[in-house]
Amino acid sequence: MNWAIFLIVQVIFQPCLSDLFTVEAEQNMYESVFGGDVVMGCSFRPKTSGRSGDLQVTWHWIGPGFNREVYIWKNGKGHSASQEYQDRATLLTEQLSEGWAKLQLSKLKIRDSGKYQCLVRTAEGADYKTIILSVVAPYQAVTKHIEKAAEGDDLLLTCQSEGYPQSTVVWKDGRQRTLVPNTTAASTSDQLFKVTSQIRVSSSDKNNYTCVFTKDGHSATFHLPDEIPIQHVRNDTVPVILLVGVVLVAIAVMVAVCQRQRKGSNASSTRNLVVDARGRWFPASTCLQINTEDEEERTIFNENCMEENLGVFLKARYSEVKHQWPTFNLEELPHTLQNNEGQSVNLQALLPEAGEVRFLEGPPGSGKTTVAYILVSSWTEGATDILDLSSLRLLIYVDCSAVKGDLFREIMTQVSLEKQTEDELRMTLTKSKEALLLLDGYKEGNQMFDESLKRFLSERGGCRVLITAFPGSCPALREAFRTGVVLKLQTRTVNYKR
Repeated sequence: MNWAIFLIVQVIFQPCLSDLFTVEAEQNMYESVFGGDVVMGCSFRPKTSGRSGDLQVTWHWIGPGFNREVYIWKNGKGHSASQEYQDRATLLTEQLSEGWAKLQLSKLKIRDSGKYQCLVRTAEGADYKTIILSVVAPYQAVTKHIEKAAEGDDLLLTCQSEGYPQSTVVWKDGRQRTLVPNTTAASTSDQLFKVTSQIRVSSSDKNNYTCVFTKDGHSATFHLPDEIPIQHVRNDTVPVILLVGVVLVAIAVMVAVCQRQRKGSNASSTRNLVVDARGRWFPASTCLQINTEDEEERTIFNENCMEENLGVFLKARYSEVKHQWPTFNLEELPHTLQNNEGQSVNLQALLPEAGEVRFLEGPPGSGKTTVAYILVSSWTEGATDILDLSSLRLLIYVDCSAVKGDLFREIMTQVSLEKQTEDELRMTLTKSKEALLLLDGYKEGNQMFDESLKRFLSERGGCRVLITAFPGSCPALREAFRTGVVLKLQTRTVNYKR
């Protein structure tokens, strides 16, 4: 207030002196980014005569109905005048002798926006200029989420981001048709706007949907059906699956006992047998009945039994959930599958050799998830003229679109394994040449999952691995396993039957 009175008096009684001394703004308006720095400057003429005590500089923030001092320079010393600007405001004193009074603000906040007054007084006079600062926060990190609607078979697609000022959100589908979203905004503790926008679409759609935050143009795109997460089996169905498994094991034991009682009977198929360390074959259902004093022999039997029982459990589970998958035309897909040379290959090329890692890449809508469904369905139901996975005793499918933990924790959760430990599952996979680990929709970015996957691949032993992904979505993994075979899918979408 003292400075304002001084200026009024000086303008009235010393017009000549006011004409001699002037202050000019370097810019009338500044715009800077939330969390960043800004330097606002004003120049004064004439320069100081050399006596530092003659120069006084004060920067004010001018608000509606009140002002606050930001920084004061007087008698050769300066300090932040308000607690609000403590350790954030400073005057670039080295430029004072050149006729510049520049204020630097750091760690900018949204509430730093507004009018600033640069007031300079010397022995020659006093003057001030007003400068406007705007602090903005771009909507850069757009997160997206897919979930099933509470009612019906629809999906809810959600985009969310934080920024300032408030932004509208525009949605368009793959045909550039504008959609009407439900958009809300909430204020954060940093005075940013958390904007959430959502649309509702059919779960059977084969389309792309893009949300655009109009303030900065940042966006996110949903690719359907490739990004639709596989619905996990409800918890109340797990006891049913376990009961079915117990009944199947009991039947297998009874059959085995009857076969033993038949002398000379050789009707058992070697496909359902396990071999011991001495080359002897036994039915898998009798694993728990084997009694041996040889520790090495017992270990081999335990591993074979574990693999066989896990295979029975997985087939039962996949049979339970496959009705949730879309039906597909199996004859169509082989024509879209190519090797690195662009040559068409058949579906059998998807099966890696023992200990091999293969990548299946394709753009959105090319049918990568459908390929994964075909492999799981073929293994569960048996060989066809186009695809034969009868050489596999295990096929473990992992939906990588929304993983949270490490690799083996995700497997245990997604297939609802309760009777095996993670170490037992790891041992089963690394020791088997007849197991396929199928990772669908893998994308690097989850550190815990990425590190556990690399660790397993480095010690995978004979386990076969097939990874489906968008091109360029797993560069570190591709670099680490350059020997992996890469297959590609054309952009033509699989022809679904209605």
